[in-house]
Parts: sequence; C-alpha cells; structure tokens
Amino acid sequence: MSEIRTQALDEVRPGMELAEPVLDAGGQVLLPAGIALTEHHLDSLRRRGIDTLSIAQAAEPVDAAEIARQRERIRARVMHIFRHTADDPGSQALLHAVLAFRLERLK
Repeated sequence: MSEIRTQALDEVRPGMELAEPVLDAGGQVLLPAGIALTEHHLDSLRRRGIDTLSIAQAAEPVDAAEIARQRERIRARVMHIFRHTADDPGSQALLHAVLAFRLERLK
C-alpha cells in the first residue's frame, strides 16, 4: 500500500510513481496514475507549466498478520460479489482475474 504526497516538480526524481493522473488546463490526461516517471516526462511537464505532482510513497511496512487479514477481506469481498455466478465456468475466469488484480494492489 502507498500514501500520496504532493511534491514540487523540481523535487521529483525519475523512477518515482504518480499517485494521481496529471491533467492539463483543459482536463486532458497528460500522464496516467501509476506510471514511473522518466526524465523525459519531467522535462515535458516543466514545459507545460506543471509545478506539482501527486507522488505515491511507500507506506510503513505492515506486519504479516495484518497483510493476511487484508488478503482474507479482499478474498471474502470478491467471493461475495461473485456469489451467484461463482460456479459458472465463464465467471470463474473473471472471478480469478478480479481477485488477482485486487491482491496485486495490496502490495
């Protein structure tokens, strides 16, 4: 899991991850959330007059027991969502994809 902090563009370094998308004045997405920034991205944002970014910062480590509880809550929620279709072969693939996606986001 990560925390979000607003950081001046001059303090952002290549490799840092965007926590929120960067939008231009018209609301168009310049860079999507989750992208690892490169020097090229930073130069482009400077030229466009962007001066702050929302950066994802790794949160403090969580103990193994808490991670296990979070994983179980995610599994229970996904199973609840698919409770009426979990036995359908077509739905099983989707169930597993959603579960894998949600568990990946936990990291």
